[in-house]
Amino acid sequence: MIVGIMQPYFFPYTGYFDLINYADTWIVFDSPQYIRHGWINRNRILKPSGGWQYIVVPIKKHARNAAILDIRINDDIDWRK
Repeated sequence: MIVGIMQPYFFPYTGYFDLINYADTWIVFDSPQYIRHGWINRNRILKPSGGWQYIVVPIKKHARNAAILDIRINDDIDWRK
């Protein structure tokens, strides 16, 4: 049996889905500490005009040692547009 385990990402890279496909069992590891400026609530994409653009899901204030699973999206900001 092949077990895959990774932290959640916003817009995961293609290799993430390859790992899911390869594994018999997949575990989303969301109990470690949230890493500020990590890739859990943001990612970057190529702009049509060239260069990078970050896409960020705003999060609510939380304790410094909060686990990923305790992080909440700040829906007070209209970020989906």
